[in-house]
Amino acid sequence: MRKIFLMLALVLASTAAMAQSTRIIKGAVVDKNGNPLPGATVEATNGAESTTVDADGTFSLEVSRWLNTATARYAGMRKKTLEVQDGDMVFRLSPKYEMDWFLNVVAGVVTLDRTFDEYDMLPNTTYSLGLMGGFLGKNWGGYTKLLWFLNSSDVSEPAVPTVTIGATKRVFSFMHAYAGAGYAKLNGVDKEYNRDVSNSDAMAFDLGAIFRVKKHISANVGISWVTDFDQANYYFSAGVGYVF
Repeated sequence: MRKIFLMLALVLASTAAMAQSTRIIKGAVVDKNGNPLPGATVEATNGAESTTVDADGTFSLEVSRWLNTATARYAGMRKKTLEVQDGDMVFRLSPKYEMDWFLNVVAGVVTLDRTFDEYDMLPNTTYSLGLMGGFLGKNWGGYTKLLWFLNSSDVSEPAVPTVTIGATKRVFSFMHAYAGAGYAKLNGVDKEYNRDVSNSDAMAFDLGAIFRVKKHISANVGISWVTDFDQANYYFSAGVGYVF
């Protein structure tokens, strides 16, 4: 009888020791909008313990009491690691290739190349209006910009805009730089005949920045250089718009 009590005591002591060496962690795995991700896996970081998330996005996993972090994974999402805590652990996963589309209304001032003031049929400055749209990726993105002269009396072909296409590069979490090139019409002076000319073919080059003001609001500032490599117009522009 004494041996039986001794064996029972050893079993109870072993069970208590095992219980003290493990713990239960629980919580949920969701996307950035809070939608559950059933089928995701949660595992002890660099450990053997793992579990699959339920249909409602929740999980429960027994791990070593000394575990410091756990990691959640889901196909097409970036994995996320959190420190183990006593309360619910919520893993918010983001797409590996996250992309946001934007569309801005752009307005600005255009400076015209005015070499011969005595033939000043065109003003030295006028105004522009246009659209800028594209996508902002995690690191790289792209855009297209269209600009028109706002005062159609200043040009003979106002339907022909400045069209540029380029790339964006994330600089900070709230800021993307952009640069591009395209086609435009130059307005200036014919230096050979000393007279005003409009809408000669030219190249356009962009440089500027796009800002994420809020979750769904974007803004941009920049300059466009329109030139035939003899004369040049400069578009100083800024805009605001919506991020989808």
